[in-house]
Amino acid sequence: MTTRLYCRECGWHPEFRRKRAALRAAARHHCTGTPVAETCPPWWSRLWTNLWTGRSHAVAVDAEVGTDDQASNGEIVDARGHRIQWAALAAHHAETTRRARAAMVDIVRAGYQIGPPPYGYRALRIRVTEPTGHSKLRAVLVPDWRTAAVVKQIFIWRADHSLTFAVIAARLNSDLGQYPAPTPNGPWTAKAVRRIVTNAKYTGRQVWARTVAGRPAPMEQWVTSAPNVHERLVDDRTFHRAQPGPAELSSGPAAGADVPPSAA
Repeated sequence: MTTRLYCRECGWHPEFRRKRAALRAAARHHCTGTPVAETCPPWWSRLWTNLWTGRSHAVAVDAEVGTDDQASNGEIVDARGHRIQWAALAAHHAETTRRARAAMVDIVRAGYQIGPPPYGYRALRIRVTEPTGHSKLRAVLVPDWRTAAVVKQIFIWRADHSLTFAVIAARLNSDLGQYPAPTPNGPWTAKAVRRIVTNAKYTGRQVWARTVAGRPAPMEQWVTSAPNVHERLVDDRTFHRAQPGPAELSSGPAAGADVPPSAA
């Protein structure tokens, strides 16, 4: 929603994305008269004016004859007989989805964590001031002193000794006091080890949208941040050496390793 100002004296007519910024600009205007403010809603919100208006002709006919078959022509009406236009709902849903994704992309590219932290890290909440002047809480990844060493050991076994995920899980389960499992009171599994080895966040960058509807997404569709947005637990060379080979990719529980774009 944008706010447009108009001054009758000098013809000043700027446009602002936020109403608060428009009010501050109007207070600083040098003319004697107060500029007129006009609010411009987004295009998709204008579709809502037709959401509960415009009675369906077929429904009106049914009301005259006393029939209650409101779905005979494929339309859905409310209690007052007003037709619901699903095009408006679809447009609103598409716009809100686009805005939510854009906000998530901005957060990831800025280097902030979305969701629970991966094994080996903990989330540190910090307050960030945006260019608009608003402050928000964001989460950054910092190494956890106990589990970060376990992640480094896993990559050493994988990259230097070429151990399989099952063998690494067996070694970790032999001493759960030194190698605590990701799940409390649970054992290490080959799938859990694989998830750590293929997580590009351990290289110091944020990665998002690696899967779509539960399936691996193409690498060019991933959203990544700049390198070293948080402390890395493994260097890029060791990370690439630890990745599963073609045979493990075809037989693993989830094909497609989460290799950062720099590996392409």
